[in-house]
Amino acid sequence: MKSFFTNEKYGEVIPGLTIEGKPAPYGVVNEREVRAAAGTMFAIGFATFFVVFFTKNYVLLNVVVTFFWLDFFLKTVFAPRWSIFGFLGRLFVKGQRMEYVGAIQKRFAWSIGLFLASIMLVFVVGFGVFGWLPIVVCGTCLFFMWMESALGICVGCKIYGILVKKGVLPEPEHRPACPGGVCAVDPAIFQKKS
Repeated sequence: MKSFFTNEKYGEVIPGLTIEGKPAPYGVVNEREVRAAAGTMFAIGFATFFVVFFTKNYVLLNVVVTFFWLDFFLKTVFAPRWSIFGFLGRLFVKGQRMEYVGAIQKRFAWSIGLFLASIMLVFVVGFGVFGWLPIVVCGTCLFFMWMESALGICVGCKIYGILVKKGVLPEPEHRPACPGGVCAVDPAIFQKKS
């Protein structure tokens, strides 16, 4: 797990990149693309939630859950460029100025999405469980996607910053740039311990 959340090659490493005047020798993602992808997923998820709620037809839910799980799996385990919805996000923001942020904390946030999507995949798609469990899991995931796309707040990134500060997650070699500084970690943490 140490290298999974500290692998600085995850994302896109851009030689000579600086973010807010500081060198960024670690993997990055374009925050605009990430927010566009989250917005797309939110719109699809929100529409699916209400279609299923009113029609009680779960076929669409099974398809959407499977695609969401696949998207989270591809971008978390392999790379953000493999994301299905990330591809759409890139198309939507094509021609806009790039806004780079560290990829490590996004990977952590997407891991939370993968966990939630896995619960839905196993219980809803696999075992046909319906009721409060999928509503709570789906609602949580939709809330996180809305926060990311509408407000620019990456809840998973914030959790990542807290866990690094508390020593639960390992310290990355370089302090990643965060959107809005939500996962900023005290630089004193990153000083070498003697």
